[in-house]
Amino acid sequence: MEEILNGDKLQDESTEQEKTVKDESREEKLEKEGQELLNRVLCGNIENIKDRVAFILNNSTDARNSDIMLAWEYWKGFEPEILTGNSVNMEQMLQLTKISSLSRIRAKIQNEYKLFLADEVVRKYRGMLDDDMRQEAVDDKPSGTGIYSVYIDETGKTQQYLSVGSLWLLNYGYNHIAKTNILKEWKALNNITYEFHFTKMSNSSLEMYKEFFAKFLSLYPEVGFKLIVVNNTGFADVNSAITDLTYHLISKGVNHENTSGRAPLPRVLTVYIDDEEVGSDRLKLENVKGRLKNQHTPGLFVEEFRAIASNENFYIQAVDLFTGAVNRKLHYPNGTHAKDILANYILDMVNLNINEINISNNNIDQSAVFNLIDYNMAIN
Repeated sequence: MEEILNGDKLQDESTEQEKTVKDESREEKLEKEGQELLNRVLCGNIENIKDRVAFILNNSTDARNSDIMLAWEYWKGFEPEILTGNSVNMEQMLQLTKISSLSRIRAKIQNEYKLFLADEVVRKYRGMLDDDMRQEAVDDKPSGTGIYSVYIDETGKTQQYLSVGSLWLLNYGYNHIAKTNILKEWKALNNITYEFHFTKMSNSSLEMYKEFFAKFLSLYPEVGFKLIVVNNTGFADVNSAITDLTYHLISKGVNHENTSGRAPLPRVLTVYIDDEEVGSDRLKLENVKGRLKNQHTPGLFVEEFRAIASNENFYIQAVDLFTGAVNRKLHYPNGTHAKDILANYILDMVNLNINEINISNNNIDQSAVFNLIDYNMAIN
């Protein structure tokens, strides 16, 4: 009898272990699918209905909360040949993608991939509020809330100066898909198969790097660059220093955008970095995100903080070139190599005078953030 009971116990334990493995496998699968979807959306590689729904959810907080708003944005943006006015008749309704289909895809993206979540009150109503993701002390977002989409790059860990650069995108509409395609077509036309990373630039690729940066700015004249620099001395932990720099860059950047009137609050804040070191990247982002949420800035809704693939993301590549150019001029102010030529070209285009940076400063809290938003005047 005891042997039978022991056998049943072992079988139960085995079944439980198999269930755990299956659950972990499913979670890993969903995480991978969600990350791939996010990468496509942020790159503007919109290929199917799921990509299109995710694209809308990324750009519209109203669509996250309302399937009617989601459908309207979808029809308006991706089926304009059917939706030709501001109302829908029966003939059009039969041709447009059904709201129920869009709703199912929205639910999968939000509930399974945990991306572009609805407000807490809406998730409660839908019965999908996850206790592990509960937002503390968060008010409902007003209708039409805009977005700060920030792309971050860092450099100088082993050098004299630490720099964190950022690219700020304040709107992200349907025309960004076309802009991405223009850059992809330009790369194909010039047989360019590599990513644009400052450290990988060679003499033979100098002109293509210059042309890419100029073309990027001409397509996205509305983006802004922000930068924070400190003297890399006296820090017990350089990684912690970079985390602190990133926090101050974003915090002061939000304050600048709001008080200058260029992009006033309320806004949703999303932050993205290159996924070079997934584990440490995630830890850094969670640290920065937590500190920003604890500020309780009125009108600032802190949401997606993610490490993303850079291979087709032109925003990540552009901020890499900007930050790399700053780093090069800080450490080789009178250099004459190809990288120095590229650095001079980039900083001239964004109107950054490297001599204005206080390079003797090693107090992160007192570091100045350089806000560069008028560079487009230089390329007109």
